[in-house]
Amino acid sequence: MRKLCAVLVVGALAATANATVYNDTIGDTFTGAGGGILDIVSAEVTNNASNITFKLTLNNDVVATDWGKYLIGIDTPAGSGDPTGNGWARPISQPSGMNNWLGSWVDSGNGVQSFSYSGSWNMIAANGPFAGPGGTPASSPDVSISTSGNTVTIVASLASLGLVPGNIIFFDAFTSGGGGGDSAIDSLANPNQSVNDWGVPYSYGPGSDHPELTYLVVPEPATLSLIGLGALALIRRRR
Repeated sequence: MRKLCAVLVVGALAATANATVYNDTIGDTFTGAGGGILDIVSAEVTNNASNITFKLTLNNDVVATDWGKYLIGIDTPAGSGDPTGNGWARPISQPSGMNNWLGSWVDSGNGVQSFSYSGSWNMIAANGPFAGPGGTPASSPDVSISTSGNTVTIVASLASLGLVPGNIIFFDAFTSGGGGGDSAIDSLANPNQSVNDWGVPYSYGPGSDHPELTYLVVPEPATLSLIGLGALALIRRRR
């Protein structure tokens, strides 16, 4: 019976390693520009021992219409963040302090940039033909982007974000336009329309009127197996 309990505990922990899916309201943007490429349908977040993955599903083909920008703001346990801005200086903020920013685009061969805040925003990784400083090529192993049909997948290394298994992150994902002053045209965490015009500032999380999301960085299966072996050993010792 105790062996069964241990197996059930390990199984419950393993279940947490499955992807977490966050759904958004369809059609909650003020504009139909792009025919749905700025309208978030859902996001799937998962991690392994090395990386965290954000897979966004949009309401139209982002490859066929490829001018959208796909952004992720993250508050990690790494330290105090920026309560007023982000790595791209878009009018998007988290009053409790955002300290990591993933900004991506799907035109010109795709590109993604990762920023960290420590008193100021600094680009810590980039990947894409024009993603490096001054639009130079970049191929950092710490961040990547891929697209397929109506999905955009952004992968970042846990180490670059200052994360380890067991951490909880607070985050939101956004769509935006090609202008540097464009805001959060859609917010994954907000089931309602986020803004009513391109440049209207958007704030989310504690201290704002809009929600944010949470994700638990789970241990990889190998670690879960060790936990299970430890549980069985403990049961044997207690007999």
